[in-house]
Amino acid sequence: MSGAGTRLTPDTPEMIMSRERVQRSGIFQPVLDCLKTLVVAADEMVADCGAGTGYYLHGLLDENPTRSGIALDISAAGMKRASKHPQTLALVWDLWKQLPLSSGSITTVVNVFAPRHPAEYARVLQPGGQALIVIPLPDHLHELQQHGLISQQRAKRDHVIADLEPHMGRPVSTQEVRTEVSVDSVSAADLIHMGPAGHHRTRAAVEEEIASSDVARVTVAVEVMVWTKASASAHEE
Repeated sequence: MSGAGTRLTPDTPEMIMSRERVQRSGIFQPVLDCLKTLVVAADEMVADCGAGTGYYLHGLLDENPTRSGIALDISAAGMKRASKHPQTLALVWDLWKQLPLSSGSITTVVNVFAPRHPAEYARVLQPGGQALIVIPLPDHLHELQQHGLISQQRAKRDHVIADLEPHMGRPVSTQEVRTEVSVDSVSAADLIHMGPAGHHRTRAAVEEEIASSDVARVTVAVEVMVWTKASASAHEE
């Protein structure tokens, strides 16, 4: 389903396994908890664009048995795991292409650390629907940057807002999630390998790099931004 000429590189099964271990450890639980407080509709259709293993989507679905979810990601290994939730339809898909969703069919779009397609979010969302975008702040996991973690873009917030504004307007709210968590050598290596660095380095190389480090705690620092699609009446005013 990804198609020829895609701009995305699928996460490998090894990267997905690293991500799954990190998520099971609860390192990103505060981010999921924040997302849960921001979803306003009870009975809804949630689309997670760049869903990975489905961790965030599954957490939102568990809040309400009447919710349904669609997980979209180019990683077949990730979608295999995402599909295990009974309320989830998982699709291997290139997020730069038109999404395989009907116009106005989605109540909430979720995007956590993934490529964004603002025009498609505006198309598939119902009037009044939400787009929840999570981006890393500059000091997110900064303790691991000297050990191979790719550094965060300092202007990322401005870029995201500029990308979405022509299609969704300005964000209606923003919220920082910031905490420190304990890590061991395994979880520290997983945090590096689960991200973009995993496309360039083997797990063994990451483990070797982190083995000599003294990292015992890391900073989780993200910003959760919320957009709301204008209602039909707002367009008419």
